Amino acid sequence: MKKYKSLIWLLGLIVGLSSCEMRDELLGKGGAGENAGTLELDLASIYNGVTLSRANETVDGGTTTGSFNEEDVNVDNYTLIVTNTETQEEAARGKVSELKNENGKVVLPLGEGSYAVTAYNYEGENVTVSERPYFKGEQTFSVKKGIATNVDLTCKLACIEVSIGLTSSFEEAFKDDYSVVVDNGDGASQVFDKNSIGKKYYYQTPDHQSCLNASIKATSVEGNFVELKATIQKPADAEGGESDLEGGDSFEIKLTEEGSTESSVSIGITVDLTFTEVGETIEIPVGNIIYDGPENPGEGGGEDPEASITFEGLPATYTCTNGDSDIAGLQDVHILAPNGIKNLNVTISGEIAALLGTVSLPETFDICNMDDDLKGKIVGLGLVTEEEYIQLHAGTCTDFTFKLRGLLVLIPQVVTSGTSTFNLAVSDGVSTKDGDITVIVNPKEGE
Repeated sequence: MKKYKSLIWLLGLIVGLSSCEMRDELLGKGGAGENAGTLELDLASIYNGVTLSRANETVDGGTTTGSFNEEDVNVDNYTLIVTNTETQEEAARGKVSELKNENGKVVLPLGEGSYAVTAYNYEGENVTVSERPYFKGEQTFSVKKGIATNVDLTCKLACIEVSIGLTSSFEEAFKDDYSVVVDNGDGASQVFDKNSIGKKYYYQTPDHQSCLNASIKATSVEGNFVELKATIQKPADAEGGESDLEGGDSFEIKLTEEGSTESSVSIGITVDLTFTEVGETIEIPVGNIIYDGPENPGEGGGEDPEASITFEGLPATYTCTNGDSDIAGLQDVHILAPNGIKNLNVTISGEIAALLGTVSLPETFDICNMDDDLKGKIVGLGLVTEEEYIQLHAGTCTDFTFKLRGLLVLIPQVVTSGTSTFNLAVSDGVSTKDGDITVIVNPKEGE
């Protein structure tokens, strides 16, 4: 029995020593020596003037806290690093929750000297665009022998927030196939469509950039294509004379219908800029929004015959029999659009429309503007390649062969009999031209 008690005592000692070593690893190199002082850290995160980490569940009606996940709001989840600025050695590193003492406070013994403390919610320094906000705080301080140094560290949004909104007039004037590409001028770009309206995206803060770029493509309810490019310049006096984009700048870009005639409709934008550290919002002056490119591509003189849209293989009608593995005479559609294809809308109707779920396709979609999920399906069916989509999405593709075989050959295999129609409508920003591909499936003989 005495042997077992000795063994238990020895195991307890080993566990105790191991715990101490683990604690020392979290705190850095171990004891601070006879020149020890103490860091007492008070950490918080802030957004729109609200201290998130100290907030109740209903701060500002839940508008602020409801925008973020718990891991980004609660500073206990943040990583904390303390570095000796003289030696560049880390004195402590770990999750805030791991570094807290039994009283729930971060109290760290440190040798006398100069230090920097950094805290962040995740490694977001080199993330170009994300749906996750990146909070970070940094501060320097000094430690003196036998003295407790109190540091209040605030983590702020360290990236640029961007969201897109619509006015009711825009929604009434345009179809929901619009797309908005916003970039920070330094390689960070995001496509917004109907599925991301109101959603916030977080861009890496560029060096020495003072503006965002927006490229908008939309189709009016009458079928006219509209394209607008704009540069959104941060006002020079927005932050005490500083015009460069800064972490914590939040841009809400709102699309509106700017005016219309019998033949065209225009797009306009307004932009609210919020400084999320203090929660102050200003409207960016009209003069700071610079438009580039035609607002109403359909307006102006007559159409240039040499720039008109032409089809080869459209319209076309094909006849086959249920169960066929191929369609006789099937031809790809060759499209020429010297002004560039801005929209290529595909509308599927007839017998095949009820069976589109088998290939997870919608009845109507624009080949030039697809989300990642739809693009994956279209590329998988061989209708377009990744390289072709880049040009189509940019509106610069002038010569495109629509390889419909991968989709059309499925029809006689899943449709027992009847007619299926594929309408292709191409817009080049000046005019729109469309045509039908009709597939007639006859029943098998005797059925």
